[in-house]
Amino acid sequence: MTCGLTPATCLCASLPRLRFATPLVIVQHNREQHKPTNTGRLFARVVESAALIRYGFRGEPFVPGPLADPSISWRLLFPRKGGPVLETPAPGTGFVILDGTWSQASRMARRVPIVADLECVALPPGPPSIWKVRTQRDERGMSTFEAATRALELTEGAEAVAPLREAFARVTGRMMFLKGRRPTLDVL
Repeated sequence: MTCGLTPATCLCASLPRLRFATPLVIVQHNREQHKPTNTGRLFARVVESAALIRYGFRGEPFVPGPLADPSISWRLLFPRKGGPVLETPAPGTGFVILDGTWSQASRMARRVPIVADLECVALPPGPPSIWKVRTQRDERGMSTFEAATRALELTEGAEAVAPLREAFARVTGRMMFLKGRRPTLDVL
């Protein structure tokens, strides 16, 4: 897995490798696999305790992996209308984050085996997304990396996720530079 940047701007060698106690699973839509702007893959690259599960790959059955573990109380981070907002997660809670566009994630929330049966929770309001590389239809929208980081912040604390935020800001700044939206490679 790589950072998605060009060889000349690559940050892979300087990205942290972190481990958290909170179980996290990213379910990646098949169309996201090779996109350089895919932040779910980047998150799994940085957080070695996060599992990346593929969904919708032709000829490949969905393998739920850690989602089949009954000792973990999985919650799907997906803002369903009328659904609860995540406050302070109970010990033993794990999070499933859908990695795709909004429409892909919406379909995945209804169709992916095991995932479709999970309780959906929304993240509490927070700072706006810094990921301006891909267009958001909703100002509350955020990247997979940001959603996973915010969930971890609720369980592990702001100090624990600070290296994630810093790494993501660096990747975002470089990606914006490559897209011609920033004059330098500097961090946001």
